[in-house]
Amino acid sequence: MNTYKVINDDSFQLLYLALLTSGKVKPLSRWEKGLDHQKKKMLQRFDLSIEPVTRICANGKKLHEFVFSKSARYSGSYREHFNNRILQNTQEDKRIEGFFFGYPSCCVENFIHHGYSYNPYIGKEQNLFFHWICPNCRITPSLVPLYTSIFQEAYDLFESEYNDQRTRFISKVTRKALPYAAAVTFLLSISNPLRADTHWLPVPGDNDNDYMNNSEELITGVFPSGETHSIAQSYTAIIDSLPRGVVTDSCYVIEHPAYGFYNCPICGESHNMGYITVHNPMHELEIEIPYMALHFMEHGSFSYVIENDTSRLDISLLDKTLAPLDTLHHSLITPDDTDNDGLNDTAEQYFDMEINDPYTHDIGIDDGHEISQLLIERISELPVIENGTPPPDSIYIETQQVYGIEDCTICGRTQNMGFAIIHNPLQGTSITFPFMGLHYMSHGRFVYEGTTNQGEIDPIELCELLEMDLAILEEYPEFVEKYGYEIIHFPNPYRSNDGILTLSIQLENTCKNSVYEIDNINIYSLKGGLIKTIDILNHHDNEFTVLWNGKDSYGEDVSSGIYIIKAEVNGSKNICKKVVLIR
Repeated sequence: MNTYKVINDDSFQLLYLALLTSGKVKPLSRWEKGLDHQKKKMLQRFDLSIEPVTRICANGKKLHEFVFSKSARYSGSYREHFNNRILQNTQEDKRIEGFFFGYPSCCVENFIHHGYSYNPYIGKEQNLFFHWICPNCRITPSLVPLYTSIFQEAYDLFESEYNDQRTRFISKVTRKALPYAAAVTFLLSISNPLRADTHWLPVPGDNDNDYMNNSEELITGVFPSGETHSIAQSYTAIIDSLPRGVVTDSCYVIEHPAYGFYNCPICGESHNMGYITVHNPMHELEIEIPYMALHFMEHGSFSYVIENDTSRLDISLLDKTLAPLDTLHHSLITPDDTDNDGLNDTAEQYFDMEINDPYTHDIGIDDGHEISQLLIERISELPVIENGTPPPDSIYIETQQVYGIEDCTICGRTQNMGFAIIHNPLQGTSITFPFMGLHYMSHGRFVYEGTTNQGEIDPIELCELLEMDLAILEEYPEFVEKYGYEIIHFPNPYRSNDGILTLSIQLENTCKNSVYEIDNINIYSLKGGLIKTIDILNHHDNEFTVLWNGKDSYGEDVSSGIYIIKAEVNGSKNICKKVVLIR
């Protein structure tokens, strides 16, 4: 039973929810995506009462969702409580939703206070649920068999119908089950994903068939998957609104028409053979876009075809060029932020920004947007590991998608309710945050607020994990202490041993009688390059002392910077010490 295979399939999720709700395992379910007449009719065949609910984003946009239940009392009560209310993420709202959706109260409280805490079901039964299980839940063991059985039933039905065996399938079911099977067939016949616009072209590396690869999804804020054609259309609308002609303090467009026309190979429409240039004078950026590419963007595609040659716009460059216009999510307040630029005062010092100037570098975006842009670009370069073997010596992203989605309270963008974990095997560290956090980072903010998740990503911790040299740590010893570094100076007139540094390193004592065999002690640069293999001075139990004279393996002095001392213990690699060397 492969839960990952269908976790992003809307038609399967609706079927799964319908079965859970019709079986009264969930008293009420919510569907945040469109529910047309045919889908409503399908749910009614499961004898489910449906109520529309309208929610309002911070920007005034209205979101239309639906709830359904075997009891009209449940669906009506939910509508009465939430209809036409502004999207919020209060603890009380979470408790009310948890009650309606049949989530164990212990799991609801744990999520409110601790978010995605570890539980023994991760990677297994957790994938069956629409809520996050608390570590010591007493109710979940009784729910697992029910969810497993219904999931398997939904999966079998879905696979059978998906493989175009509808006729044989229905002929095999009993007369009593015929309306039920017909409902399933009806759902799949109307919900199977179809290409809505033939201008949407296949994209290399697009594993989830949403016409963007992982890197592009991260840059534009729709990772791990979602409706992406609206992104291209939004960029087109922004470009259309820009002034034509040189402007010094705003993005602008210069037209470059040419004699002659190209015909679109998809629809036959004619477009000028020239191009436009979008300029960002504040950041000295520009991007050329052929008129034919604009035509494809209007249809929702960043790929375009000119005379049988398929090309694709540089989405990262386009996003960065138009960044000064991406300010909608800036309305969410960042705590402890004196100049209201999306970067808290501690981070302002760390990244050498001005606490009282939101535009330290005057590049058209504020300091928070500038740093989040740098970090999300780095994240977009990382490999995404879902079911494969992670790399042992490079940073990567692990995804944990779950059943269920949430809406951004600012723009209404729908995201999977799950989370991403960024691992740094060399450091032995990781950081976890919901996909909604990545959505906000792509729009210039580290604080985030969805209808399920809210919080703030620590930009300093993320920068350290990503090994990005954006700070001058030696000037701020308080950061060194907070993030586990030790400052060392070369030369140091107060140190003996002929300039040799002595470092004592404590290993985790995971077992009282553990015996540690240390194979290697290596010093690495922040980027992972081996600097030198060093000697052990003393080794006692789980503590050892090493010597380093500040030189590399060729006897040359290393420059000031961040270095990692790493021990290979009992055949496995452990991070032992992070140091800042200052000359």
